[in-house]
Amino acid sequence: MSTKKQRLFLVSNMYPSTENVRYGIFVKNFEAAVSDFFEVEKVVLTKKYSFLSKFFGYLKLYFQIIQLYFKCEKNDLVYVHFPLHVAPALLPLWWLNRKVILNFHGSDLIFNSPFKKALSLFLIPGLKKSTIVLPSNYYKEKLLAEFNVSPSRLYVYPSGGINSKVFSLKQKGENSSFVIGFVSNFIEGKGWRIFLNALKKIKDENSLSTFEIIMVGDGPDKQEIQKLLATLDVKFKIISNISQKELAAIYNQMDVFVFPTYREEESLGLVGLEAMACGIPVIATKIGGPLGYIADNKNGFLFDIKNVTMLAEKILVFYKLPEIEKNKMKHNAITTAQTYDSVTVNKDLVAFLKKL
Repeated sequence: MSTKKQRLFLVSNMYPSTENVRYGIFVKNFEAAVSDFFEVEKVVLTKKYSFLSKFFGYLKLYFQIIQLYFKCEKNDLVYVHFPLHVAPALLPLWWLNRKVILNFHGSDLIFNSPFKKALSLFLIPGLKKSTIVLPSNYYKEKLLAEFNVSPSRLYVYPSGGINSKVFSLKQKGENSSFVIGFVSNFIEGKGWRIFLNALKKIKDENSLSTFEIIMVGDGPDKQEIQKLLATLDVKFKIISNISQKELAAIYNQMDVFVFPTYREEESLGLVGLEAMACGIPVIATKIGGPLGYIADNKNGFLFDIKNVTMLAEKILVFYKLPEIEKNKMKHNAITTAQTYDSVTVNKDLVAFLKKL
């Protein structure tokens, strides 16, 4: 006789759709990880573009959370991704002493606008009444430094980890050109301009005889990126809205992956780990999450925030390495990514949730 599964209400303002398959993909990955062990009911919002669609989308999301006041029982779990954005609606769940788990991802712990500061007034009182999940030790230390929360209530879970069945080293085809990659949202804080300026510097100084650029992502800066790439006079690709399997194939076309983010809220940087799982060394900013998994000159390189010259130098250092050193770095990258394997991290998370 099968035992009835414990209910888990999955709440998130980010969830993938057929039009935006990678938007909030880690939330869908989380759902897949726990659905064998919990009866999952989704309360989610997919990507909206216009002000009106966002307004009505959040209105519906808040209404669905309000319904949980009546549906959620004492043994149920309410697992909330990006809790800042729905904090006002969570207050009654805290008053009712329901089991609320808050999964922060980065920007929802940085109150850098009047609107976020206003939402934080609802969120902060609930921190002590919740179990808190964070994507990295960096963010765990950040939360402990800023809020009076017991460390025993905190759990580090790297956003679903890396699916090694999807992200793995494949045999690379013949390509005489050196391929430099970038995967991220096309917004200023992700450092795409730093990336392109470094490549322009390399091109202008004739430091590399030939190289190619692959940029994967989408966002408000896409048109400007296309214009700047066109002025570089190098072979390039811009790719948007692809599946994880397609993304893994693209990582495998790269020689090196550049992660030039300078966002304070860069809590993990899953794309860096995905690239490493495919045997691609990563050159990243000395910031946040990447500092937790990049060992300089072992599985990649680190450079100072917004330092175009230093980034260009690191790319050239890697390019000039003997093949045996490059292969050693690739091996170290894979070994690092294996510690974030999704099977292991998800198994540990389920065990943790079962104890709540």
